[in-house]
Amino acid sequence: LAQVCIFASLSCVGAPFRHGWHGGVRVSLETADALGPGPASAAAATMAMERARGDPAEAIRNDLERTFADMPMVAPRKPQISRILQQYANQNPEVGYTQGMNYVAATMCLKFPDREAEASRLFAEAMLQFSGFWSDGFPLLSFGVQLFSALAEQHLPSLWAHLMRSGVEPLSYLPNGWLSLFGKWLPLPAVMETVDLVLDCGIRGVLAATLAFFQIQQSRLLAAQGMEELLELINQDSRTAPIDGELVVSCARRWLPHVDEALQASSGSG
Repeated sequence: LAQVCIFASLSCVGAPFRHGWHGGVRVSLETADALGPGPASAAAATMAMERARGDPAEAIRNDLERTFADMPMVAPRKPQISRILQQYANQNPEVGYTQGMNYVAATMCLKFPDREAEASRLFAEAMLQFSGFWSDGFPLLSFGVQLFSALAEQHLPSLWAHLMRSGVEPLSYLPNGWLSLFGKWLPLPAVMETVDLVLDCGIRGVLAATLAFFQIQQSRLLAAQGMEELLELINQDSRTAPIDGELVVSCARRWLPHVDEALQASSGSG
């Protein structure tokens, strides 16, 4: 509960997330995908966590082959993306490189195609704010899952009940979206719109954008039947759906007061 209070306090004021955990955790999103549909649990999530050891260059090279692979505009930027990831890993050996960072770096490079220094600065800012998604014990991920669950159950009750009845638990989809800062959930133009809100608002923005995503996709998700279809829709098909970035951001801003209420309630309960 003490950790929850710390996180809530930081998030409410919009301060960057900072904590002293270390460990060079590598979260393999492809490993998580390979688990396939099944009852999600903390144990299943732990199975998807791997530690990166040694030189991260090979991991970065391999992951870049899969990064927005369907978007031709990304290919010419791969050297720039690779430099930013390698530089960060070299300068932050206690964190190193973690899968998911490749999507964040790619987003920054596409936002600032001719300003690598600015792209690198914003990437480092994102890593600072959301280091708890990858640090030992995954504290920010655990905290975010708790808050998202409470908010979705309260404000999207029909969708939440549908997901629960189908055995689709938050740990089967939230890491996929959050560790890539929505790069594995939204079409690339929408990711580029959403990342500004996320950087401005920290974990508040992540939660608000997630709730906006599920609200926008609610009718499609309610029509989907069974765990496999739901997870495929959330974790794969949504990237090619006609989701407008401005709509995600405007909807997310309407969610922010609800997120702040939940953060205050969480802080008060500690």
